[in-house]
Amino acid sequence: MCRLYLVDDDQDVLDSLTWMLTGLGYEPLGFLSADAFLSSVDITQAGIAILDVQMPVMDGSALLSHLTTHQSPIAVIMLSGHGNIAMAVQAIQKGAIDFLEKPVDGDKLLLLLGKAKIQTKLNTQRNLDREALETKLATLTPREHEVMEKILEGKLNKVVAAELNVAQRTLELHRQKVMQKMQVSNIAELAYLMGKSSEY
Repeated sequence: MCRLYLVDDDQDVLDSLTWMLTGLGYEPLGFLSADAFLSSVDITQAGIAILDVQMPVMDGSALLSHLTTHQSPIAVIMLSGHGNIAMAVQAIQKGAIDFLEKPVDGDKLLLLLGKAKIQTKLNTQRNLDREALETKLATLTPREHEVMEKILEGKLNKVVAAELNVAQRTLELHRQKVMQKMQVSNIAELAYLMGKSSEY
């Protein structure tokens, strides 16, 4: 079961949403503020959060930004009693799945929860991939980093060797080490791996 969180400063809304979601087979955890949510929830773990936009101190939009900044895998659905198109567009640009207006339509919410389950899995995998890449990059020496950058520019071994003022054989050994440490068998695979890093 995917963890599901509700954050809304209105206890009546929390109660009605909890009742609705329990009927849909979920076990939601409710919080009356963003601070209460952040102090209780491990945001590095997969989950779904339904956030009210208008709350005191830290509102839903600010909480969404916090989750995005910290690369949390939690998928977010925004909720508002006074929604407008500009607010919805801003929320989606920040990474929210969608924007719901109160009172919540159960069928639409169920559909969005299905999307959110997929999104939090994708986000979790993205974070694992990023961490794996960072671990591999950390094993490279400064010289190996230089070699990798230059071969990714498509330069020939003899050109890179000349630019780095090393023998071609030395360059080839550095290149071999880069391939081993990055766990790739050719330049195309290395380029794909590093290209993916720009998505993280």
